[in-house]
Amino acid sequence: MPDKQKIRLLKLVLTIYKVVVEQRNVWINNLQNWLEKHNPKIELLLGIAALSTLIYTQGFSLNKAELVEVVKYDRWIATTYAIVILIKLFFLKDKKIFIKENAINLLFIFSILVILVVRVFFMDNYQEDNEHWGWSTYIVVVQVIMIVASLDSLANNRSTWLFFTANSTSMIVGSLLFIIVMGTGLLMLPEATLQPINWVDALFTSTSAVCVTGLAPFNISEVFTFKGQLILMFLFQIGGLGIVTLTTFIALTIQKGVKIREEFMIQDMVESDSISSSADILKKIFYITFTIELIGAVALYIAWGDLNLSNTDRIFVSIFHSISAFCNAGFSNFPNGLQGNEFSTDWFSGTIIMLLIIVGGIGFKTYSQVFKRKEKFKRNLCLQSRISINVTIFLIFFGAIGLYITDFNLWNSQPASDSIFQIFFTSITCRTAGFSVVEVGDLSVGSIMMMIMLMYIGGAPNSTAGGIKVTTAYILLKYLKAQITGHNHVHIGWNTIEESSIRRAVIVFMMSILLSFFGLFLLVIAEPLLETEDLFFEFFSAMGTAGLSRGITAELSMFGKLLIALIMFSGKIGLFTLVSLLGENHDNFKYRYPETSILVG
Repeated sequence: MPDKQKIRLLKLVLTIYKVVVEQRNVWINNLQNWLEKHNPKIELLLGIAALSTLIYTQGFSLNKAELVEVVKYDRWIATTYAIVILIKLFFLKDKKIFIKENAINLLFIFSILVILVVRVFFMDNYQEDNEHWGWSTYIVVVQVIMIVASLDSLANNRSTWLFFTANSTSMIVGSLLFIIVMGTGLLMLPEATLQPINWVDALFTSTSAVCVTGLAPFNISEVFTFKGQLILMFLFQIGGLGIVTLTTFIALTIQKGVKIREEFMIQDMVESDSISSSADILKKIFYITFTIELIGAVALYIAWGDLNLSNTDRIFVSIFHSISAFCNAGFSNFPNGLQGNEFSTDWFSGTIIMLLIIVGGIGFKTYSQVFKRKEKFKRNLCLQSRISINVTIFLIFFGAIGLYITDFNLWNSQPASDSIFQIFFTSITCRTAGFSVVEVGDLSVGSIMMMIMLMYIGGAPNSTAGGIKVTTAYILLKYLKAQITGHNHVHIGWNTIEESSIRRAVIVFMMSILLSFFGLFLLVIAEPLLETEDLFFEFFSAMGTAGLSRGITAELSMFGKLLIALIMFSGKIGLFTLVSLLGENHDNFKYRYPETSILVG
């Protein structure tokens, strides 16, 4: 080889060495930055692909050949996902948080290895399986593992997609709309229903579930399959907690903490006084929520031991009703709801459901304080919690007495124990839950007016309940008393209520009046064939997300159902939140125009 060629070859080797070896750290750093930027998107796309196959296999009736094709498709998704995870773990910058941040990813890799072993050594035995349950189970396991891994990635990288704005109102509203649309599509799947339903009924039911209302245009036990009822249960569980709260909780269980910006958003969601305690409160909300729902499900399972149900059905209906009661959703998957003879006078199961409704309706902040271990919080609850508990107890007895007086003859026509149970159950459930042990259509006009008032007030703030909230009603009464007696400030106990809280209560009240007037005006025009008192009851049941009906939900027109769905959504997000979304913040300029007086009254 000539010397010139040797020199050129040597220069080439030195150049490659300089680029590859000396600048190795630069290349690795650039690769790490690229992975950090694009990995969440790749994992999200793979998670969506896995979710789509899960919906396809579970939402449609497939034969064995079609299932085998899905297995091939999922195999490539799982392999790609595993490669992405391994690359991410290999180039991980901070090794100190390896276990903490990547526990789900490590579990995913281990699960994929187990699945491959099962596929290679055991899945061939299912080739002649006529029911192909082995293939179905295999597909579901693969899909669920990938979806869980995707949720982990979304939670860890939520700042790129969830906390994209400082406006928590827009984020909450947007997340609810997304879940409603997704729920509508899931409920339209062939495997979710025993008979086809139209998109308006699916949208109405999805909205009712996400807004934890309980209104439905049909009997869900007769229309929805087990899969459909399972979808419905997940919808009102997510609706009761909120997708934003749910995602943040997933992230908090994986990470050691959250960013300051996220702390402020969590503080706004849980109505905490300190950003340092907001994350802890959020965790306690979830732990207490699922603990109470589990206790409620076990208690209902015991209470319904004499029903002619298989063990599997008994477990499912217990879980379904426990979540539905605690989230104040009001859905029942029994053929006649809780109005059947075995439930309408059952003190045991009825008391369990009433307690679940009350706890779910007094607010997350209240029961998180009640269950807090520090003794001082057991003796001295904050003012909001005291108002929520005291007004809730007052309204329960006030409603029970009112219902007894307005339907005196109905209650006296049956044993006293049954009447007392049904009166208190109705007083509790009509404020927010939607369950019923009596036929609402048989109650008098006086009882209907009493129930409308209770539904209008609703439950406590920051709870699964709707309505204008008990604290709003209490502050308005105190404000009215202060104005009548000539006081400039509202005092409750040894506390002076801030002007912002009073202003917020007045806005909620005025908005509820305006929404009621225009909503009822449109509803009465759209439904000329239905009784006015029935429409009034249906409207306030939707606005208070109570879910009770006088049996006209199925008779509503398409416009009527869409209007009621909109009212349910408004009641779920809260009227003040709706004003915040529609309005704009303006600077409070320090000037005043000349004062004048106008005769009123």
